[in-house]
Amino acid sequence: MKVYRPEIDGLRAISVIAVILYHAEFTVAGHTLLQGGYIGVDVFFVISGFLISQILLSEIQATGRIDFHKFYTRRARRILPALFAVIFATIPFAYYLLLPSELLDYANSIGSSLLFGSNIYFYFTAAQYGEPHTLLKPFLHTWSLSVEEQFYIGFPLLLLITRRYLKSRFLPCVLLMAALSFVFCLLMVRYDQQQTFYSPLTRAWELLAGTLLAYYEVRRGRARPRPLLAAAGLALVLGSLILFRKDTIHPGLFTVIPVIGACLVLAFASHKNAVGRLLASRPAALTGIVSYSLYLWHYPVFAFARLTSLDFDNGDKFLAVVATALVAVVSFVVIEKPIRYTGRNRAFWISLGTSVATIMAAVVSAITMAGFPHRLDQVYPSIARTNEDRLESTFLGLNNNIQAGKPVIFIIGDSYARNWSVALKNYIDTDRYEVVALSYLNCIVEIENDSVKAPSRASIYDKYCTPFEKYINDKSLLSRTKAIFLTSHRPFEYTVNPFRFELLSWMKSHSDDAKIFVFGNYFQLDRSHTCLGLMFRTKSDASTCMRLASYPAANQPVEQLPFFPSGLEFNYIDIIKLHCGYDKRGCLTSSGGVPFMTDWGHLTAEFLMTLLGDILERRADDLRGSGLLDFLVSPQAMQAGRTASSHPNAAPTSSASSSP
Repeated sequence: MKVYRPEIDGLRAISVIAVILYHAEFTVAGHTLLQGGYIGVDVFFVISGFLISQILLSEIQATGRIDFHKFYTRRARRILPALFAVIFATIPFAYYLLLPSELLDYANSIGSSLLFGSNIYFYFTAAQYGEPHTLLKPFLHTWSLSVEEQFYIGFPLLLLITRRYLKSRFLPCVLLMAALSFVFCLLMVRYDQQQTFYSPLTRAWELLAGTLLAYYEVRRGRARPRPLLAAAGLALVLGSLILFRKDTIHPGLFTVIPVIGACLVLAFASHKNAVGRLLASRPAALTGIVSYSLYLWHYPVFAFARLTSLDFDNGDKFLAVVATALVAVVSFVVIEKPIRYTGRNRAFWISLGTSVATIMAAVVSAITMAGFPHRLDQVYPSIARTNEDRLESTFLGLNNNIQAGKPVIFIIGDSYARNWSVALKNYIDTDRYEVVALSYLNCIVEIENDSVKAPSRASIYDKYCTPFEKYINDKSLLSRTKAIFLTSHRPFEYTVNPFRFELLSWMKSHSDDAKIFVFGNYFQLDRSHTCLGLMFRTKSDASTCMRLASYPAANQPVEQLPFFPSGLEFNYIDIIKLHCGYDKRGCLTSSGGVPFMTDWGHLTAEFLMTLLGDILERRADDLRGSGLLDFLVSPQAMQAGRTASSHPNAAPTSSASSSP
């Protein structure tokens, strides 16, 4: 007979509270509290592996078989009703608050969670867990449920196979699989941390750690309570929560610490020692009992709260935590507990099937209708969206048909390179210059032996990294390069891609004494909001985004910024200063119905073309000294050139460098 152990619920309580506080991101004196709270999920994995393995091992030892129908019915009762309640409750909020692309992501995440594969979905959609924009994905947290569900499918099969074909070799098989999973985790985290985070193969060892403990207890009974080991285990768990940081490599070698800690607590905590009594206390145990509902509800509550708050401060975070607790308790009392323990199987399966059909109909509808883009028409007309999409899609084709012999202008950068390249090429005299536009977005760039290696961090970035490595190493292109344009996110501050100025120096050393131009950024929001999201939810134009923009500081000396390359000769193009002198009242916020940005910082291609055209027309005298007008042509001069080329007998036009 299974004995209830309240100290396990107490350990669950610590885990779920840690995760909730981690996602809340409370700040004190500029420091984010409990940065290691994500470890709570790893503790959950150990607990799940222990409890599920204990149930199945006990059953197969007692009966010689596994009742799969009973097992999966219990899992379905435990997991699905509360999950469906969260889905149904969030659908109206998603429709009214999420942009079409966000609604599509929301629908896909729901569909993948129903298929026990949201961890795989989030890996392939590049959802970097812990990044600010992922806090706005209402169902990102279901990745861990999918990992557990995959374990529920795989572990019973492993148990049956080892019993039938390998007889008494279950323990060696589990040890081998756990060891392989752990080694794979350590190897993969060096090359693809995102896959390591989401993959069941790199997480299996955490669940199997619980399995090994369950195997010992089923075969030999519970170990004698040991107060010191239980206290050491709790200290390891709590220490990890407190001392781990967002930049701690995880999962990895350090993840062993909380996993061992959780195992020690499960093995040696009991009512006979202080740790067991603390974890089994009524507040802790009750929190643990409701932990699943708390986990399910907290992420969507936080996501929608962040979407509707312009400044999600500590007060808002506290209210979100309180709202999570209230709705989780109601969900547990009204839905989770009654359905979990009722004996009406037929009614349960009928309601379950109806719910699945209804949810999938909503998912398919959202996907088929592309997230219902008509909802944007009031703030971003469809014709403007179509035009912008067309412009942005031309980036990957900019390098087609590169001609030999002509002088070259390189445009390089991170994710900013796409629209900057499209806009800049519009003002380059392509009769005089060949343009090569490259993005090193999520490429691992290293300069070795006078060549550049740039493998992608994930296959979805091959479309950027493959051409980047190809063209950046083409010495025939570099040798006739006259100018290099860097278009980067916060070029002198951004901590990612620190190789950018070393790369510029290397390119210049192989060029025809190329001039280097570094383009500054326009106004940006913090990453907790997107411009189009603000426009959509407030039903206003992009002036709202300009008003709330927090970056950059006016006229900040770039020489004082941390990544300023003092040893590199280059020209800095401060587009805000040239355009409107940092006076937001005189700065453009849209062009042709297209807002200056749709996310938090990347300028739209249509707007960039208008912005650059304005600067080239009005500030030619300021640009001439930098040499930029040797490579870019003002719209007026460009038009005059086209007119002259269409009338061969017309008088020659002014050169780009002498255009007004």
